[in-house]
Amino acid sequence: MIESFDAVSQNLLFQSILTLALLAAFGIAGEILIFSFLRLSRRRDWLPGEVFFNAITWQTLFWCLALGFYRTLPDLLPPRFAGVTTLMVPIAGTLAFIILIVRLVTGWITFYLRRQGIASVSLINNTIRFLGVLTVIATMLALLGVPLGPLLTVVAGSSVGLTLALRDPLANFFSGMVVVASNKIRPGDYIKLDTGEEGYVTDIRWSDTYIRQLANNLIVIPNSRMTNTVVTNFNRPDPQLAVLFDVGVSYDADLAQVETIINEVGTEVMQEVAGGVEEFEPFVRYNRFTEWGINLTVILRGQTFGDQFTIKHEFVKRLRNRFAQAGLEFPRPLHMVELSNYQQRPDGNGADRQGITLPLERSE
Repeated sequence: MIESFDAVSQNLLFQSILTLALLAAFGIAGEILIFSFLRLSRRRDWLPGEVFFNAITWQTLFWCLALGFYRTLPDLLPPRFAGVTTLMVPIAGTLAFIILIVRLVTGWITFYLRRQGIASVSLINNTIRFLGVLTVIATMLALLGVPLGPLLTVVAGSSVGLTLALRDPLANFFSGMVVVASNKIRPGDYIKLDTGEEGYVTDIRWSDTYIRQLANNLIVIPNSRMTNTVVTNFNRPDPQLAVLFDVGVSYDADLAQVETIINEVGTEVMQEVAGGVEEFEPFVRYNRFTEWGINLTVILRGQTFGDQFTIKHEFVKRLRNRFAQAGLEFPRPLHMVELSNYQQRPDGNGADRQGITLPLERSE
């Protein structure tokens, strides 16, 4: 009788271990397949597939193991631990489900922002993750039988003190939400504050906005300040911008020839230099007379704020070469310098001055 019972117990134990192993193997095979599709989506830059497969990563293995433990733990553990299984499985399932939802929501937000040409905003994703953690905690407390009513009463009673203690962090947090909701500043935009700081917005976080300068320095600005300052956004409403370049020519130059050469050089730069707007036709505007020549402004166009430096660099090199080939000179200011020679008089009463005045050329 006892031997028969032991044989049945061993058979149940073997079946439970086999069932758990098969489910684990099935979950691992599913994860391998999911990772294959995830790599394929990333290689083909298929963002919807990347979001979906990244969200369900490890979910197949988890649910297979959860199902296996739910079916086999009553046979593997003593009867007094049966309640633990009944309690752990709902908690783990709730946790996995919330993680799946949070991944999907944050992934689709990232997908939307990338389609709009916006980098990821940490404030939005972190807020969603924080709400997910609160949901997990509340669910676990409810499953454990902890009454939430008294706990919420305590939290509500202490909210006034917490608000006063966290006044500045909360102000920065809600200011960051206002900045994101207003859509006046987005990660990737080049902005300039009225205080002089400027650079690319890299991220908007809980309390600060991060700006990377062209010198690769990082500026951290509280979000509350971003809502109370004048901001110039060079990417809104259009990231393209006019690139103005001042040039001077001498009074002896043929202005029609100068304009033709500059337009030809500007067109070459727009079509051949990275960052130029190919369909844009550069033009020249003469603006004033100076003491050494005629000033003019060349209007070019760049794709983004940072492209103007490369455009100006190439324009200077090419324009100088074309002016040299055409025999045109850039103006140089002339300054008159008087050279004097003092000689002592024979009677010793003073000095005679003999001098000449010569023009002195100085290049600027």
